[in-house]
Amino acid sequence: MKNDPNQNDFCDAMLGGLLAGIVATLACFVYDIFYRMTTGYGPSEFINVSSIIFIVNLILLLLGIFYFAFRYFFKKGDLLFSLLMGLLTAFSVWKAFKFHRFTDTLLSHEFSQLLGGTLLIIGLCAMAIPLVLKNKKISGFFI
Repeated sequence: MKNDPNQNDFCDAMLGGLLAGIVATLACFVYDIFYRMTTGYGPSEFINVSSIIFIVNLILLLLGIFYFAFRYFFKKGDLLFSLLMGLLTAFSVWKAFKFHRFTDTLLSHEFSQLLGGTLLIIGLCAMAIPLVLKNKKISGFFI
């Protein structure tokens, strides 16, 4: 697809975000199933199959566009984007573990762990967008 004259850096960034979204979605599914099987956590009003599919892919697609803007406006946009995503991931996971959703302490703790793990997966995949686009083997095969 790199030989296509209509494809530019913006398309590459979007496709990189989409690829990261697909990988993150699959990883979130595995984590969700594993976590629910090992802990017996049941409530699925917030984190469920639909929310994982749509929200994770949408977030990472938008972060791919955000990555393009970083590369366009900043000289070291790749590094700055990865650093910002790392800080945002750390902050989000930290806040997730302080979040109390249920009055039952055990359910609230389990929800925080499930949310924190999901946010960590999303953040790691977001940090990998520049790496995917810089690696010629990966980007040449998928993008």
